[in-house]
Amino acid sequence: MAAFSKSLKPTSVLRANCYEIGHTWQPSCTRAILDILLGGVVESVKIYAPVYVLTGLARRRSIRYWLHRFVPELLQSAVFLGTNAGAFIGSFCLLNQLFERFSYFTGLASGALASQLAILLERKPRRGLLAVYMFNVALETLCNMAVARGLITPRKHIEVLLFSFTAAGYAYLYRCFGGLSGIFLQAVRFLLGTEEAGRPGDSRSLETEAKTPDARSLESKAKTPAVQSAKHSAWKQNLTVLRILRLLKAALVQRHALCLHKHSCARYCLQGFVRMFGVGYAVQAAVRVLSSLQASIRSPRRLLSCIINRNNLSLAAFLGGFVGIFKFVSCFLRWLRDQDSELHALPAGFLAGLCMFFYPSWTISLYLTLKLGELLYMKGIEAGHLPCITHADSLLFAVSTAVVLHAAVMEPHNVKPSYWTFLQRLTRKRFGMMNRRALDAYGTRASQLMPDFKPQLDPQYCLMKHE
Repeated sequence: MAAFSKSLKPTSVLRANCYEIGHTWQPSCTRAILDILLGGVVESVKIYAPVYVLTGLARRRSIRYWLHRFVPELLQSAVFLGTNAGAFIGSFCLLNQLFERFSYFTGLASGALASQLAILLERKPRRGLLAVYMFNVALETLCNMAVARGLITPRKHIEVLLFSFTAAGYAYLYRCFGGLSGIFLQAVRFLLGTEEAGRPGDSRSLETEAKTPDARSLESKAKTPAVQSAKHSAWKQNLTVLRILRLLKAALVQRHALCLHKHSCARYCLQGFVRMFGVGYAVQAAVRVLSSLQASIRSPRRLLSCIINRNNLSLAAFLGGFVGIFKFVSCFLRWLRDQDSELHALPAGFLAGLCMFFYPSWTISLYLTLKLGELLYMKGIEAGHLPCITHADSLLFAVSTAVVLHAAVMEPHNVKPSYWTFLQRLTRKRFGMMNRRALDAYGTRASQLMPDFKPQLDPQYCLMKHE
């Protein structure tokens, strides 16, 4: 281990070369770069292949796509990812040789240069998705770093509250005609169904709605305030417990005139809950089976325990509860106000989002929040209220990735565990072979994740003294 009399400040430098800090497995910079670059491309193909296959199947790609576009797109993404890894080591070596020293911010600068170069090799449609994902990881990493330094105190269930506000935003855009498009429109439509989708002139009331046979039938049967005339609108009456109970009783056996589903409101909500509960259970059970496939083949009982497992209920309760509550609140507000409005989606989405208590995830909350911000920003550009920043996706990706790679060098224990595992796989565990014992001098506990690792360095290539 390198000997230091006291902890260094971030502005200090180490008189060390790239071999004894970075590529400790290989003294040659060229060979080290090729090791990471070629190995990264091979591993990237393995990582991206199932992703591209599942995406192609989900989007029902044509035979032409599988014959002519699948392999080129897969290889392009693999080259991008491998180049990002190889260019990081290359930039690390270049900066070290230019300044003949290692700085606390060498990892940050190397990550920015490598990521900006690599993202130009990726397909344009994927750059925005990658930028938002890496911004998500960078924010989570910065939060972990701030918590480790005592700058902020984590609050319990804050991700649930964040998701609730985000869900309200997505629900409102879904209820607005043309508010969502692309994959997000498909995802929300799959969750909530077409009955709640936005339509032209979506704000309706019993005053303006043309009387359909269903509406006339409701008026003739109902003795509930929900279907009274506009003069004595249910919304203008006092909200009493008795009235609410009467509304709920009516919703059990019939639908409101403004509801677009076929059956009673109670059946509509229950069907939505059961459907998505089953989907969530099946997805979590499938993931559990695939993660322990080899053990399941050897032991059929293991397969059964993966399928019938109470831990599978978390995602099921989240998805089922989200859809059931959203539909219940939407229907109840139509009964309560005798009016249908896209504004109903705000309380419905917020209350439904609280179901994340069953399946809490910072990653999901942050990602969806950032995508919502991107959607709103793009709408602001279309409306002419916000400026369009050229190559914003590439710049965001480069900066975000640089932050994450800097943390992965200086304090990997604060990096998201799944992303650290990804870095290790991409580099075939060489990212964990950096000499973080020497980097402990900066006081970031760089070797905390791997306290027992000690690189075997050749003294003739070293500038520092190592134990």
